[in-house]
Amino acid sequence: MARAMDALQWCVRLVDGALRGQGLFAVNPVPFAGMLCRQGRRAALQARRVAHIKDFAGVRAVFALDSRLQQDTLPIGDFALSRLLLSNDSNYPWFILVPRKADISELFQLDPVDQQQLWHETTQLAEMLKDSFDADKINVATLGNVVSQLHMHVIVRKRDDAAWPAPVWGKHPARPYSAEQVAAIRERLRVVLTDDFTFLEG
Repeated sequence: MARAMDALQWCVRLVDGALRGQGLFAVNPVPFAGMLCRQGRRAALQARRVAHIKDFAGVRAVFALDSRLQQDTLPIGDFALSRLLLSNDSNYPWFILVPRKADISELFQLDPVDQQQLWHETTQLAEMLKDSFDADKINVATLGNVVSQLHMHVIVRKRDDAAWPAPVWGKHPARPYSAEQVAAIRERLRVVLTDDFTFLEG
């Protein structure tokens, strides 16, 4: 019974965070939480992902990517919370996680469940990239001085890369990927991003 109540409370926090993120403070999360809880934790995370792009509690939630991120990146796919992008700069395997939440520019503006989920996705991605790309170091950072929409940089660094050991920002002009290079990176990611991740058509 205690475990069931813990699961229900987790689902209530999950749904309440999704509702509040869309400005729906007056909607009772409990009925939705009970439904998701019966489907299990993974199903709840999947439902939350869908909630950001489909009708939820009768209101359409809209996720809009900053125009500068759209211009400078290539879409890869979606974790439960975040859109995964590839920076269109072949100098480095440079990935960006963007929580699919409206009007969020700071980490502390996410509810506690989203904060935990973003950190989980960030560390999961970082570990996979370190192994898959044989990185010497993974750089993780959230800045937002130019693009205010909350986003997390996860960058593969090697001792022989174009900027090592300096930070990558502003060091060299971006070198756009070829279609073949992007396809190769997608195939490499398909091997390691298997759980709770949906690839977008590229």
